[in-house]
Amino acid sequence: MTAVDDLGEFDPRIDAVMQCPYPHYSKLRAEGGVEEMPGEYVGRSGQRVFAVSRYDLVAEVIGDWRTYSSKFGTPGALPPPHLAEQLREIASHGVSRAPTMLTADPPVHTRYRRLVSKAFTARRVAELGPTVREICEGLVDEFAVGEVDLIPSYCVPIPTKTVAAALGVPQERCSDFKRWADASVAAIGRQLDDQAWIDSAKGVVELQQFFAAELEERRQHPADDLLTDLLAVRLTPEDGIDGEPLSMAELISIVQQLQVAGSETTASLIADAVVLLHGRPDQWQRLVDEPESAVAIVEECLRLSSPNLGMFRIATSDTTLGGVDIPKGSTLWVMFGSANRDEVVFGDDAAIFRAGRSESHIAFGKGVHFCVGAPLARLEAVVALQVLARRFSEVRPVDPDSLQYAPSCILRGLTSLPVELVPRTEGRHGVMK
Repeated sequence: MTAVDDLGEFDPRIDAVMQCPYPHYSKLRAEGGVEEMPGEYVGRSGQRVFAVSRYDLVAEVIGDWRTYSSKFGTPGALPPPHLAEQLREIASHGVSRAPTMLTADPPVHTRYRRLVSKAFTARRVAELGPTVREICEGLVDEFAVGEVDLIPSYCVPIPTKTVAAALGVPQERCSDFKRWADASVAAIGRQLDDQAWIDSAKGVVELQQFFAAELEERRQHPADDLLTDLLAVRLTPEDGIDGEPLSMAELISIVQQLQVAGSETTASLIADAVVLLHGRPDQWQRLVDEPESAVAIVEECLRLSSPNLGMFRIATSDTTLGGVDIPKGSTLWVMFGSANRDEVVFGDDAAIFRAGRSESHIAFGKGVHFCVGAPLARLEAVVALQVLARRFSEVRPVDPDSLQYAPSCILRGLTSLPVELVPRTEGRHGVMK
Protein backbone atom coordinates (compact mmCIF):
# COMPACT_ATOMS: atom_id res chain seq x y z
CA MET A 1 0.00 0.00 0.00
CA THR A 2 1.24 3.49 -0.84
CA ALA A 3 2.45 5.45 2.17
CA VAL A 4 0.23 8.42 2.97
CA ASP A 5 3.17 10.82 2.63
CA ASP A 6 3.82 9.55 -0.92
CA LEU A 7 0.31 10.01 -2.26
CA GLY A 8 0.76 13.42 -3.83
CA GLU A 9 -2.15 15.69 -4.75
CA PHE A 10 -5.65 14.35 -4.30
CA ASP A 11 -7.26 14.29 -7.76
CA PRO A 12 -10.41 12.13 -7.61
CA ARG A 13 -10.59 11.95 -11.42
CA ILE A 14 -7.52 9.69 -11.57
CA ASP A 15 -8.40 6.02 -11.98
CA ALA A 16 -5.99 4.85 -9.28
CA VAL A 17 -7.69 7.21 -6.82
CA MET A 18 -11.16 6.07 -7.81
CA GLN A 19 -10.15 2.44 -7.38
CA CYS A 20 -8.87 3.07 -3.85
CA PRO A 21 -9.51 6.57 -2.49
CA TYR A 22 -9.18 5.66 1.17
CA PRO A 23 -5.47 6.48 1.73
CA HIS A 24 -6.19 9.91 0.26
CA TYR A 25 -9.18 10.31 2.56
CA SER A 26 -6.98 9.45 5.54
CA LYS A 27 -4.45 12.07 4.50
CA LEU A 28 -7.16 14.71 4.09
CA ARG A 29 -8.49 13.99 7.59
CA ALA A 30 -5.01 14.15 9.07
CA GLU A 31 -4.37 17.50 7.42
CA GLY A 32 -7.38 19.13 9.05
CA GLY A 33 -10.45 17.83 7.27
CA VAL A 34 -11.22 20.84 5.02
CA GLU A 35 -9.20 21.45 1.87
CA GLU A 36 -9.86 23.61 -1.17
CA MET A 37 -9.58 21.79 -4.47
CA PRO A 38 -10.07 22.71 -8.15
CA GLY A 39 -13.77 22.65 -9.03
CA GLU A 40 -13.20 20.62 -12.18
CA TYR A 41 -12.03 17.71 -10.02
CA VAL A 42 -15.67 17.06 -9.09
CA GLY A 43 -17.43 18.44 -12.17
CA ARG A 44 -17.75 21.98 -10.81
CA SER A 45 -15.52 23.99 -13.15
CA GLY A 46 -15.28 27.64 -12.22
CA GLN A 47 -16.53 27.10 -8.68
CA ARG A 48 -14.62 27.23 -5.42
CA VAL A 49 -14.88 23.75 -3.95
CA PHE A 50 -13.89 22.61 -0.47
CA ALA A 51 -13.57 18.89 0.33
CA VAL A 52 -14.83 18.06 3.84
CA SER A 53 -13.46 14.73 5.06
CA ARG A 54 -13.62 14.48 8.87
CA TYR A 55 -16.68 12.90 10.48
CA ASP A 56 -17.37 15.78 12.87
CA LEU A 57 -17.12 18.36 10.10
CA VAL A 58 -19.23 16.36 7.64
CA ALA A 59 -21.87 15.94 10.36
CA GLU A 60 -21.76 19.68 11.07
CA VAL A 61 -22.33 20.56 7.42
CA ILE A 62 -25.18 18.15 6.71
CA GLY A 63 -26.80 19.02 10.02
CA ASP A 64 -26.94 22.76 9.32
CA TRP A 65 -29.04 23.39 6.22
CA ARG A 66 -29.28 27.12 6.94
CA THR A 67 -25.53 27.62 6.54
CA TYR A 68 -24.95 24.82 4.04
CA SER A 69 -27.78 24.63 1.52
CA SER A 70 -28.77 21.61 -0.54
CA LYS A 71 -29.82 23.84 -3.43
CA PHE A 72 -26.77 22.86 -5.46
CA GLY A 73 -28.76 22.11 -8.62
CA THR A 74 -27.53 18.69 -9.65
CA PRO A 75 -25.16 16.11 -8.15
CA GLY A 76 -23.77 15.49 -11.61
CA ALA A 77 -21.06 17.32 -13.48
CA LEU A 78 -22.11 20.42 -15.42
CA PRO A 79 -22.37 19.85 -19.20
CA PRO A 80 -20.05 21.70 -21.57
CA PRO A 81 -21.50 25.02 -22.84
CA HIS A 82 -21.37 24.00 -26.50
CA LEU A 83 -23.97 21.27 -25.80
CA ALA A 84 -26.37 23.49 -23.88
CA GLU A 85 -28.78 24.19 -26.74
CA GLN A 86 -28.90 20.56 -27.90
CA LEU A 87 -29.48 19.27 -24.36
CA ARG A 88 -32.25 21.83 -23.81
CA GLU A 89 -33.97 20.66 -26.98
CA ILE A 90 -33.83 17.03 -25.82
CA ALA A 91 -35.12 17.97 -22.36
CA SER A 92 -38.07 19.86 -23.89
CA HIS A 93 -39.59 16.49 -24.83
CA GLY A 94 -39.70 15.41 -21.20
CA VAL A 95 -41.02 16.92 -17.98
CA SER A 96 -39.60 20.09 -16.47
CA ARG A 97 -37.23 19.19 -13.67
CA ALA A 98 -38.33 20.14 -10.18
CA PRO A 99 -35.89 20.53 -7.27
CA THR A 100 -37.41 18.14 -4.73
CA MET A 101 -35.94 16.14 -1.85
CA LEU A 102 -32.28 16.00 -2.83
CA THR A 103 -31.82 19.62 -3.88
CA ALA A 104 -34.21 21.59 -1.66
CA ASP A 105 -34.08 23.06 1.85
CA PRO A 106 -36.81 23.39 4.48
CA PRO A 107 -39.59 24.40 4.43
CA VAL A 108 -39.84 23.39 0.74
CA HIS A 109 -38.00 20.15 1.48
CA THR A 110 -40.24 19.51 4.49
CA ARG A 111 -43.33 19.44 2.28
CA TYR A 112 -41.75 16.90 -0.06
CA ARG A 113 -40.50 14.79 2.82
CA ARG A 114 -43.87 14.70 4.58
CA LEU A 115 -45.74 13.80 1.42
CA VAL A 116 -43.32 11.08 0.33
CA SER A 117 -43.17 9.61 3.84
CA LYS A 118 -46.96 9.23 3.79
CA ALA A 119 -46.64 7.06 0.69
CA PHE A 120 -43.34 5.29 1.28
CA THR A 121 -44.32 4.00 4.71
CA ALA A 122 -42.79 1.39 6.98
CA ARG A 123 -45.80 -0.78 6.17
CA ARG A 124 -45.17 -0.48 2.44
CA VAL A 125 -41.51 -1.44 2.91
CA ALA A 126 -42.36 -4.37 5.21
CA GLU A 127 -44.88 -5.67 2.69
CA LEU A 128 -42.06 -5.87 0.14
CA GLY A 129 -40.13 -8.35 2.30
CA PRO A 130 -41.64 -11.53 0.77
CA THR A 131 -41.24 -10.03 -2.70
CA VAL A 132 -37.55 -9.33 -2.11
CA ARG A 133 -36.99 -12.88 -0.86
CA GLU A 134 -38.84 -14.37 -3.83
CA ILE A 135 -36.76 -12.25 -6.21
CA CYS A 136 -33.50 -13.37 -4.57
CA GLU A 137 -34.47 -17.03 -4.58
CA GLY A 138 -35.56 -16.85 -8.20
CA LEU A 139 -32.31 -15.24 -9.28
CA VAL A 140 -30.25 -17.88 -7.49
CA ASP A 141 -32.30 -20.59 -9.20
CA GLU A 142 -31.15 -19.16 -12.54
CA PHE A 143 -27.44 -19.17 -11.67
CA ALA A 144 -25.24 -21.15 -14.02
CA VAL A 145 -23.17 -23.94 -12.51
CA GLY A 146 -19.69 -22.80 -11.48
CA GLU A 147 -18.80 -19.19 -12.18
CA VAL A 148 -21.32 -16.32 -12.14
CA ASP A 149 -20.97 -12.56 -12.47
CA LEU A 150 -23.05 -11.38 -9.52
CA ILE A 151 -23.49 -7.80 -10.74
CA PRO A 152 -25.87 -8.47 -13.67
CA SER A 153 -27.11 -11.79 -12.27
CA TYR A 154 -27.95 -10.80 -8.70
CA CYS A 155 -26.87 -7.41 -7.33
CA VAL A 156 -28.54 -5.24 -9.98
CA PRO A 157 -31.76 -7.25 -10.53
CA ILE A 158 -32.66 -7.34 -6.81
CA PRO A 159 -33.20 -3.59 -6.31
CA THR A 160 -34.36 -3.08 -9.89
CA LYS A 161 -37.09 -5.71 -9.64
CA THR A 162 -38.02 -4.62 -6.11
CA VAL A 163 -38.48 -0.97 -7.01
CA ALA A 164 -40.43 -1.99 -10.10
CA ALA A 165 -42.72 -4.08 -7.90
CA ALA A 166 -43.15 -1.20 -5.45
CA LEU A 167 -44.07 1.17 -8.27
CA GLY A 168 -46.41 -1.35 -9.86
CA VAL A 169 -44.38 -1.53 -13.06
CA PRO A 170 -44.31 -4.77 -15.12
CA GLN A 171 -41.20 -6.85 -14.48
CA GLU A 172 -40.48 -7.02 -18.21
CA ARG A 173 -39.54 -3.32 -18.04
CA CYS A 174 -36.70 -3.97 -15.59
CA SER A 175 -34.06 -3.82 -18.32
CA ASP A 176 -35.35 -0.33 -19.12
CA PHE A 177 -35.11 0.53 -15.42
CA LYS A 178 -31.41 -0.24 -15.41
CA ARG A 179 -30.80 1.70 -18.61
CA TRP A 180 -32.67 4.71 -17.25
CA ALA A 181 -30.77 4.55 -13.97
CA ASP A 182 -27.48 4.50 -15.88
CA ALA A 183 -28.61 7.56 -17.86
CA SER A 184 -29.63 9.41 -14.71
CA VAL A 185 -26.30 8.89 -12.92
CA ALA A 186 -24.01 9.05 -15.97
CA ALA A 187 -22.61 12.47 -15.04
CA ILE A 188 -22.30 11.93 -11.28
CA GLY A 189 -18.61 11.93 -10.48
CA ARG A 190 -17.72 10.99 -14.05
CA GLN A 191 -16.17 12.61 -17.11
CA LEU A 192 -18.45 12.32 -20.17
CA ASP A 193 -17.80 12.87 -23.85
CA ASP A 194 -20.37 14.68 -26.00
CA GLN A 195 -22.21 11.55 -27.13
CA ALA A 196 -22.50 10.30 -23.55
CA TRP A 197 -24.09 13.61 -22.54
CA ILE A 198 -26.62 13.30 -25.34
CA ASP A 199 -27.40 9.64 -24.58
CA SER A 200 -27.86 10.47 -20.91
CA ALA A 201 -30.29 13.29 -21.68
CA LYS A 202 -32.33 11.05 -23.98
CA GLY A 203 -32.48 8.30 -21.39
CA VAL A 204 -33.76 10.69 -18.73
CA VAL A 205 -36.48 11.95 -21.06
CA GLU A 206 -37.53 8.38 -21.82
CA LEU A 207 -37.80 7.69 -18.08
CA GLN A 208 -39.88 10.83 -17.59
CA GLN A 209 -42.22 9.98 -20.44
CA PHE A 210 -42.74 6.45 -19.17
CA PHE A 211 -43.58 7.46 -15.61
CA ALA A 212 -45.75 10.37 -16.72
CA ALA A 213 -47.86 7.86 -18.64
CA GLU A 214 -47.90 5.44 -15.69
CA LEU A 215 -49.01 8.20 -13.30
CA GLU A 216 -51.82 9.28 -15.63
CA GLU A 217 -52.92 5.65 -15.79
CA ARG A 218 -53.03 5.52 -11.97
CA ARG A 219 -55.19 8.67 -11.89
CA GLN A 220 -57.76 6.84 -13.97
CA HIS A 221 -57.23 3.37 -12.48
CA PRO A 222 -55.75 3.44 -8.94
CA ALA A 223 -53.77 0.39 -7.87
CA ASP A 224 -52.14 -0.92 -4.71
CA ASP A 225 -48.71 0.51 -5.44
CA LEU A 226 -46.42 3.40 -4.59
CA LEU A 227 -47.34 5.45 -7.67
CA THR A 228 -50.98 5.49 -6.61
CA ASP A 229 -49.99 6.34 -3.03
CA LEU A 230 -47.86 9.27 -4.20
CA LEU A 231 -50.78 10.62 -6.22
CA ALA A 232 -53.13 10.31 -3.26
CA VAL A 233 -51.08 11.77 -0.40
CA ARG A 234 -52.18 15.07 1.11
CA LEU A 235 -50.90 17.24 3.94
CA THR A 236 -53.09 17.64 7.01
CA PRO A 237 -53.05 20.14 9.91
CA GLU A 238 -51.16 17.52 11.95
CA ASP A 239 -48.21 17.87 9.55
CA GLY A 240 -47.64 21.44 10.71
CA ILE A 241 -46.95 22.69 7.18
CA ASP A 242 -49.13 23.83 4.30
CA GLY A 243 -48.77 22.68 0.73
CA GLU A 244 -50.46 21.37 -2.37
CA PRO A 245 -50.42 17.74 -3.56
CA LEU A 246 -47.40 16.76 -5.62
CA SER A 247 -47.41 18.13 -9.17
CA MET A 248 -46.51 15.97 -12.15
CA ALA A 249 -43.01 17.48 -12.34
CA GLU A 250 -42.49 16.85 -8.63
CA LEU A 251 -43.83 13.31 -8.88
CA ILE A 252 -41.49 12.52 -11.76
CA SER A 253 -38.52 13.96 -9.87
CA ILE A 254 -39.27 11.92 -6.74
CA VAL A 255 -39.93 8.70 -8.66
CA GLN A 256 -36.67 9.19 -10.57
CA GLN A 257 -34.75 9.61 -7.31
CA LEU A 258 -36.33 6.49 -5.83
CA GLN A 259 -35.75 4.48 -8.99
CA VAL A 260 -32.14 5.57 -9.42
CA ALA A 261 -31.18 5.15 -5.77
CA GLY A 262 -32.84 1.76 -5.70
CA SER A 263 -31.03 0.55 -8.81
CA GLU A 264 -27.56 1.98 -8.30
CA THR A 265 -26.44 2.29 -4.69
CA THR A 266 -28.22 -0.78 -3.33
CA ALA A 267 -26.68 -2.98 -6.01
CA SER A 268 -23.26 -1.62 -5.06
CA LEU A 269 -23.90 -2.31 -1.38
CA ILE A 270 -24.80 -5.96 -2.02
CA ALA A 271 -21.74 -6.50 -4.22
CA ASP A 272 -19.30 -4.96 -1.76
CA ALA A 273 -20.85 -6.96 1.08
CA VAL A 274 -20.03 -10.17 -0.78
CA VAL A 275 -16.43 -8.99 -1.27
CA LEU A 276 -16.04 -7.96 2.36
CA LEU A 277 -17.36 -11.33 3.58
CA HIS A 278 -14.91 -13.27 1.41
CA GLY A 279 -12.37 -14.96 3.67
CA ARG A 280 -14.63 -14.68 6.70
CA PRO A 281 -16.25 -18.15 6.86
CA ASP A 282 -17.36 -17.58 10.45
CA GLN A 283 -19.48 -14.61 9.40
CA TRP A 284 -20.83 -16.52 6.39
CA GLN A 285 -21.90 -19.47 8.51
CA ARG A 286 -23.36 -17.14 11.10
CA LEU A 287 -25.72 -15.83 8.42
CA VAL A 288 -27.16 -19.35 8.25
CA ASP A 289 -27.20 -20.08 11.98
CA GLU A 290 -28.36 -16.59 12.97
CA PRO A 291 -30.02 -14.91 9.95
CA GLU A 292 -30.64 -11.78 11.99
CA SER A 293 -26.85 -11.24 12.09
CA ALA A 294 -27.19 -9.95 8.53
CA VAL A 295 -28.41 -6.65 9.96
CA ALA A 296 -25.10 -5.90 11.72
CA ILE A 297 -23.12 -7.13 8.72
CA VAL A 298 -24.99 -4.80 6.37
CA GLU A 299 -24.45 -1.82 8.69
CA GLU A 300 -20.71 -2.44 8.74
CA CYS A 301 -20.66 -2.81 4.96
CA LEU A 302 -22.50 0.50 4.65
CA ARG A 303 -19.89 2.14 6.82
CA LEU A 304 -16.80 0.59 5.27
CA SER A 305 -17.91 0.65 1.61
CA SER A 306 -20.33 3.57 1.41
CA PRO A 307 -21.91 3.37 -2.06
CA ASN A 308 -22.43 7.14 -2.05
CA LEU A 309 -19.01 8.63 -1.34
CA GLY A 310 -20.24 12.18 -0.99
CA MET A 311 -22.65 14.94 -1.87
CA PHE A 312 -22.59 18.71 -2.34
CA ARG A 313 -23.70 21.69 -0.26
CA ILE A 314 -23.55 25.44 -0.94
CA ALA A 315 -22.39 27.96 1.66
CA THR A 316 -25.17 30.52 2.14
CA SER A 317 -22.90 33.04 3.88
CA ASP A 318 -19.26 33.58 4.69
CA THR A 319 -18.38 31.03 7.35
CA THR A 320 -15.53 29.09 8.91
CA LEU A 321 -15.33 25.31 9.02
CA GLY A 322 -12.51 23.39 10.66
CA GLY A 323 -10.49 26.59 10.87
CA VAL A 324 -10.83 27.24 7.12
CA ASP A 325 -12.65 30.30 5.80
CA ILE A 326 -15.45 29.36 3.39
CA PRO A 327 -16.72 32.24 1.23
CA LYS A 328 -20.43 32.60 0.50
CA GLY A 329 -21.45 30.69 -2.63
CA SER A 330 -18.68 28.11 -2.33
CA THR A 331 -19.41 24.43 -2.95
CA LEU A 332 -18.65 21.92 -0.21
CA TRP A 333 -18.09 18.29 -1.14
CA VAL A 334 -19.12 16.41 1.99
CA MET A 335 -17.31 13.08 1.86
CA PHE A 336 -19.42 10.35 3.47
CA GLY A 337 -16.94 7.68 2.40
CA SER A 338 -14.16 9.41 4.34
CA ALA A 339 -16.24 10.32 7.39
CA ASN A 340 -17.32 6.70 7.78
CA ARG A 341 -13.67 5.64 8.16
CA ASP A 342 -12.69 8.36 10.62
CA GLU A 343 -10.50 6.77 13.30
CA VAL A 344 -11.59 9.34 15.89
CA VAL A 345 -15.14 8.00 15.72
CA PHE A 346 -14.72 4.35 14.73
CA GLY A 347 -11.40 3.47 16.34
CA ASP A 348 -7.88 2.78 15.16
CA ASP A 349 -9.16 -0.23 13.21
CA ALA A 350 -11.71 1.84 11.28
CA ALA A 351 -10.38 0.48 7.97
CA ILE A 352 -11.11 -3.12 9.05
CA PHE A 353 -14.42 -4.98 8.72
CA ARG A 354 -15.89 -5.70 12.14
CA ALA A 355 -19.60 -6.49 12.27
CA GLY A 356 -21.37 -5.11 15.30
CA ARG A 357 -19.38 -1.89 15.34
CA SER A 358 -21.17 1.36 16.23
CA GLU A 359 -23.97 2.13 13.78
CA SER A 360 -23.30 5.87 13.79
CA HIS A 361 -22.21 5.84 10.16
CA ILE A 362 -23.66 8.41 7.78
CA ALA A 363 -23.86 6.32 4.60
CA PHE A 364 -27.49 7.44 4.26
CA GLY A 365 -26.80 11.03 5.25
CA LYS A 366 -28.09 12.65 8.40
CA GLY A 367 -30.69 15.14 9.55
CA VAL A 368 -33.43 16.44 7.26
CA HIS A 369 -31.84 14.80 4.23
CA PHE A 370 -31.50 11.31 5.70
CA CYS A 371 -32.26 8.94 2.81
CA VAL A 372 -35.96 8.12 2.68
CA GLY A 373 -35.15 4.84 0.92
CA ALA A 374 -32.77 3.61 3.63
CA PRO A 375 -35.19 1.03 5.13
CA LEU A 376 -35.76 -0.58 1.73
CA ALA A 377 -32.04 -0.64 0.87
CA ARG A 378 -31.29 -2.29 4.21
CA LEU A 379 -34.06 -4.85 3.68
CA GLU A 380 -32.81 -5.77 0.21
CA ALA A 381 -29.19 -6.15 1.32
CA VAL A 382 -30.10 -8.22 4.39
CA VAL A 383 -32.29 -10.63 2.43
CA ALA A 384 -29.76 -10.85 -0.43
CA LEU A 385 -27.02 -11.99 1.95
CA GLN A 386 -29.30 -14.38 3.86
CA VAL A 387 -30.35 -16.13 0.65
CA LEU A 388 -26.80 -16.45 -0.67
CA ALA A 389 -25.47 -17.81 2.61
CA ARG A 390 -28.29 -20.34 2.92
CA ARG A 391 -27.83 -21.61 -0.62
CA PHE A 392 -24.01 -21.58 -0.82
CA SER A 393 -21.30 -22.54 1.65
CA GLU A 394 -18.95 -20.14 -0.13
CA VAL A 395 -19.25 -17.32 -2.66
CA ARG A 396 -15.66 -16.82 -3.73
CA PRO A 397 -14.58 -13.88 -5.94
CA VAL A 398 -12.59 -15.36 -8.82
CA ASP A 399 -9.83 -12.76 -8.71
CA PRO A 400 -10.32 -10.21 -5.94
CA ASP A 401 -7.24 -8.23 -6.96
CA SER A 402 -8.63 -7.55 -10.44
CA LEU A 403 -11.98 -6.11 -9.36
CA GLN A 404 -12.65 -2.69 -10.86
CA TYR A 405 -14.90 0.12 -9.67
CA ALA A 406 -16.80 2.30 -12.11
CA PRO A 407 -15.13 5.63 -12.97
CA SER A 408 -16.91 7.89 -10.48
CA CYS A 409 -15.61 9.79 -7.48
CA ILE A 410 -19.10 9.94 -5.95
CA LEU A 411 -20.95 6.70 -6.72
CA ARG A 412 -18.74 3.73 -5.83
CA GLY A 413 -19.75 0.46 -7.45
CA LEU A 414 -18.06 -2.57 -8.96
CA THR A 415 -18.37 -3.01 -12.72
CA SER A 416 -18.40 -6.82 -12.41
CA LEU A 417 -18.05 -9.47 -9.72
CA PRO A 418 -17.24 -12.94 -11.09
CA VAL A 419 -17.57 -15.51 -8.31
CA GLU A 420 -17.29 -19.24 -7.82
CA LEU A 421 -20.28 -20.76 -6.03
CA VAL A 422 -20.03 -23.70 -3.65
CA PRO A 423 -23.56 -25.06 -3.10
CA ARG A 424 -24.63 -26.37 0.27
CA THR A 425 -25.48 -30.05 0.40
CA GLU A 426 -29.13 -29.99 1.54
CA GLY A 427 -32.27 -28.78 -0.15
CA ARG A 428 -33.33 -25.29 -1.00
CA HIS A 429 -35.57 -24.66 1.98
CA GLY A 430 -33.97 -26.98 4.54
CA VAL A 431 -31.46 -26.11 7.20
CA MET A 432 -28.16 -26.32 5.36
CA LYS A 433 -24.81 -26.71 7.09
